[in-house]
Amino acid sequence: SGRRFLLGMIVQVEEGKYYLEDHTAQVPLNFSEASLLTDGFVTENSVVLIEGEAIDGVLHVHNMGSPIVENRLDSIKAIGLQNTDIFNSIGSLSEYEKLREQELEHGEDGMFVVLSDVYLDSPAVIEKIERMLEGYSDFNPLPIFVFMGNFTSKPLSSASEGTKAMISYFEDLANVICKFPNVANEGRFVFIPGPNDPGITGVLPRGPIPNYFTAALRSKVKNVMLASNPCRMRFFTKEIVFFRDNLVSKMRRNCLIEPRQDSNGQLSSHAIKTVLDQGHLSPLPLSTSPIYWQHDHALRLYPFPDALICGDRVEQYYETYEECDAINPGPFSNGFNFVVYRPVGETSGSQTKSDVELCEVP
Repeated sequence: SGRRFLLGMIVQVEEGKYYLEDHTAQVPLNFSEASLLTDGFVTENSVVLIEGEAIDGVLHVHNMGSPIVENRLDSIKAIGLQNTDIFNSIGSLSEYEKLREQELEHGEDGMFVVLSDVYLDSPAVIEKIERMLEGYSDFNPLPIFVFMGNFTSKPLSSASEGTKAMISYFEDLANVICKFPNVANEGRFVFIPGPNDPGITGVLPRGPIPNYFTAALRSKVKNVMLASNPCRMRFFTKEIVFFRDNLVSKMRRNCLIEPRQDSNGQLSSHAIKTVLDQGHLSPLPLSTSPIYWQHDHALRLYPFPDALICGDRVEQYYETYEECDAINPGPFSNGFNFVVYRPVGETSGSQTKSDVELCEVP
């Protein structure tokens, strides 16, 4: 009995009854008087810090919130550079410093143009993609174009008609890109599958769109990369995570306590802060969001990336959270929104600052 401060994970041991669990014990929870002290959603499987009172073996929660987070630099200092390099590409501190020098010299040239929910079966979307590519066709160097799914407005059937339709949609996109020879030859395109796109769906992380659907695109456009979801990229020393999922709707369906209303009010903000606070892209019950255990490391967000670009079906959003750029480009199919991200927007001495621009095709 008495006032307690506990850190643990919320689990549902039996239907409708939640417990706080660590590696030593489980304690029943009562949320009836609980209030949140931090932004974000609290769901089953969340790691939380709780202040409450133990009465008759039940912890009555008064206040709760996410664990204290640390920025990327503090994490690297704590566990070492090599232990944080998921690409296994930086062998030593001297190599890292060389990359930093190149980043300061050439980094401002780099730019990512990111679109989510690019419905290739919509003539209006194809028309706006053409207009967008026309705007960037004279850039030197060209930006990296990142297209995130879903790539059709409705899931296609696995029958031959659905397969043929998907092949034709990617061929239509290839024909649009080829209207700008410079973009087709020099531009780099990354395609990240959405929840309804072809392939093994419903489990994270998910593999790339099968080559079969994009043969025409890859034959006409020189640099096409079919990426997994999530997808990680390194830009000099910067690490960028791209992820396409309906995070907000999943978290709203599974949240145990309504998120705080006195923050900026955007649900995107709560969702992205949740995954960053939890250090994982899918901090949800496995019944809601199944995971391939052997690939769970691909979903981890510790240490924080320099940028998390999470495509969702909600409004555009950008915020810097503990020095991590948290971005949602918004659905391109609804309003023709996209994001331009420059990992090195400007340099000042040995420091760099990113630049994010929320855009719309007129």
